[in-house]
Amino acid sequence: MIRTLVVPILLTIATALPPPLPAAETPTRIRIVSGVTAKGDATPLWLAMVRKRGADDRLASAIKPLTPEERAWAQYIRTRSAQWPAQIPALAQPFAPAGAPRSISIVLGNRAAADAFTHDEVTIGFDLSELQRNYGPPTAPANADLMDRLFRHEFTHLLQKRWLALHPWPTDSPMRTALYGLWSEGLGNYYSLSARWKPTAEGPSPATTAALAELEPLFTESMAALACTDSATAAPLLAHLSSGPFNKKWGALPVALWLQREVARDPEAIRNFAIGGPAGVWDFAARNLPAELAGKVAEAREATARCN
Repeated sequence: MIRTLVVPILLTIATALPPPLPAAETPTRIRIVSGVTAKGDATPLWLAMVRKRGADDRLASAIKPLTPEERAWAQYIRTRSAQWPAQIPALAQPFAPAGAPRSISIVLGNRAAADAFTHDEVTIGFDLSELQRNYGPPTAPANADLMDRLFRHEFTHLLQKRWLALHPWPTDSPMRTALYGLWSEGLGNYYSLSARWKPTAEGPSPATTAALAELEPLFTESMAALACTDSATAAPLLAHLSSGPFNKKWGALPVALWLQREVARDPEAIRNFAIGGPAGVWDFAARNLPAELAGKVAEAREATARCN
């Protein structure tokens, strides 16, 4: 999910995708489903989705008809979604043989959620009120690229859920939860990267350089702190791994930027990261961090093995 971040982008620059697979016999079908009734009630499906996220039930159950701005976003998503099936084969390729679902639902609600999120292996949610609040009207120049990035991010989470069904990863400790989050949200945030994060002819973008300078030490400190801690102590660290302002996510953003670096030199980088699963994050981080920080992460890995 992309948290609130206003980015002045006028050009649509697509995130690098793996080479597409041959067209599937049955392309993934995308159904757009309203999460709000004509009277303004949340539908049972939307209620189930936001309750799973821990939403306040009074807010979720309130009468809240769609505003004109929310209706505009809903129509824009219906129009924009016609372009998304063509992106799915390339998104699914790294997860083969798990494959893409034959049909997914995109549910459009207007309360108690985030701008974009997943519910299960076949359901994505968009909160129209959050889209309007965070990004203004859908006609804003940057929003075509934004919605494509949101879709790629959330659809990747559907693919990860399908892959994990074949390769289970129990989140039974703070570190295993962190490794899952780094793998899941790191790849999702890779697809969320906007133009300001893309490398230039001179090298990494200024935004990338600044973010890694700030977040790589924090990544290292956080992994060390998570090695032998309990769930209560770990909660604040895990919360900020992939939440808050986009450029402050200590876990998801460094992983996304490292992955962007690896993709530039290895066409199999996304595939290798995807099938490496959460366990592969250790080696991935070690080869991307500066040497002195990589050594500290290796120590955290050893401590984790002793404590769990």
